[in-house]
Amino acid sequence: MRKISHAGIGAKRKVEYLEIEHIHLDSQNPRLPEEALGKGETKLLEVLYHEFDLDELAFSMSQNGYFDEEPIVAIRKADASSRRPTYVVVEGNRRVATIKILLDSRKRTELAIRNWPALDPAVVKDLSTIPAIVYPDRDSILPYLGVRHIAGIMKWDSYAKARYIASMVNVGYVLDEIQEQIGDTQNSARKHYLCFQLIRQAKEEFDLDVEPAKEKFSYLMLATGQGAIKRYLGLPTRSEDLELEEPISKDKLPNLKNFFSIIFGEGKHKASVLSESRDITNLLTHVLASEEATSYLLKTRDLNAAYELSDGEEVMVRKYLAYANKRLEAVLGIIHRHKTPDVLEEVKKCSDTVERLVAIANGSRQK
Repeated sequence: MRKISHAGIGAKRKVEYLEIEHIHLDSQNPRLPEEALGKGETKLLEVLYHEFDLDELAFSMSQNGYFDEEPIVAIRKADASSRRPTYVVVEGNRRVATIKILLDSRKRTELAIRNWPALDPAVVKDLSTIPAIVYPDRDSILPYLGVRHIAGIMKWDSYAKARYIASMVNVGYVLDEIQEQIGDTQNSARKHYLCFQLIRQAKEEFDLDVEPAKEKFSYLMLATGQGAIKRYLGLPTRSEDLELEEPISKDKLPNLKNFFSIIFGEGKHKASVLSESRDITNLLTHVLASEEATSYLLKTRDLNAAYELSDGEEVMVRKYLAYANKRLEAVLGIIHRHKTPDVLEEVKKCSDTVERLVAIANGSRQK
């Protein structure tokens, strides 16, 4: 099993200047959409332009050129067919993509870009060679990216963090050491990895559409921090006790499927029962603590009604009756001003309902 050492200690890396034509975009960038992973440069440029807001960078670079104070971070690419070394940019993909598009009119045409500025010859020359710190391989750069984007000021979104942590684990890094290396005192890396594994398990076991879970990964993070939801899924209270490779045991797999359906829905057939993230802590935790309320929720997809059941059916009945009585008492003070046929019809309906309630309640008591 591989462990992280003191990655920043040792000979200081020098800044090198690389020609932009020898720098390739990173097809394994954790921020890329799943469908773009592993794709060629044409597709990566398209995705980065449409989804990563390159316009501001383009206008800045057209005016200022490239700031040497912000070197990219790259790794050498093994390419036997090339006489000159080539590189993959691991930190700075937006900047490299912007430069490649700025310097290539054909790419701007392909991407239907019409508002980017023309470049002065001096700017073209400046952007053609940019500063870089070069690492020998991807593994050697993992600790730096973890510190920068998981615990640091340039944080990725939740799913990108989780995917990156999973990539570190997959090449042999140890979670405890990852957390120590990035200064993670809140077990954040472990929690991200758990949720990543829940998505993987749900996909492998049930072939669920897990894209909504990736898009709302923060919901998964919030939910799995709640005690009642942990118990529903069979997860231990202490995150240190988690079995992270297969976090959900076989007997709890049906609960995992239900849990994903509740939070993320099931395609067009069943929508999520949540209106906002607060529904997880305010409502869902109480529902999943009650077998009766959970069963009702799965049957009706009505979270609020299921919540009313979470303290037991009798409590719900008393609560509803008290609410109805309070409303009827409020009407008593003003009904004398509204003796219309429509109002009298509603009064009769209330009277009939109360008579049936009394008959049923008295009948139950006699039994």
